[in-house]
Amino acid sequence: MSRPELDAIDRRILTILQRDARIPNTELADEIGLTPAPTLRRVRRLEEEGVINRYVALLDPKLVGRDLMVLVRVTLDRQTKQGFETFAEHMRTRPEVLECYLCLGDTDYLLKVCVPDLDAYQTFLVDVLAATPGVRNTASTIVVKQEKYTTSLAVEEER
Repeated sequence: MSRPELDAIDRRILTILQRDARIPNTELADEIGLTPAPTLRRVRRLEEEGVINRYVALLDPKLVGRDLMVLVRVTLDRQTKQGFETFAEHMRTRPEVLECYLCLGDTDYLLKVCVPDLDAYQTFLVDVLAATPGVRNTASTIVVKQEKYTTSLAVEEER
């Protein structure tokens, strides 16, 4: 899939929508200096091209009872295609796993896990991770304080 061409107006639209995906089209049009119809056409094109792949609501984990964030480094027994696919598929089904990254280096996977408390994490660690075929080792880091959190990608013009 080729990368779509993004002009300065497209990039401005993307920046604004990352800040507030619920902004009315008329307000978005005002901010970028176009009328509503061409603004809507641009947004639809960005959606169709996959640049915008979905809209979401971002929740405060603590306010929904998910007070504990843990970063988990996972090492598999063997680095095989089937092993990677099986582990990744299993992690995609787990609601407590927010993010799962295949890595290069000493760690095969990096997970971001969000659970209510330490007991819930212990259950996840023992009943899910340790029970997953092919997992050789895990190393957990409990997050004490989140210093930065964003879902916004920088979309400035490349130099």
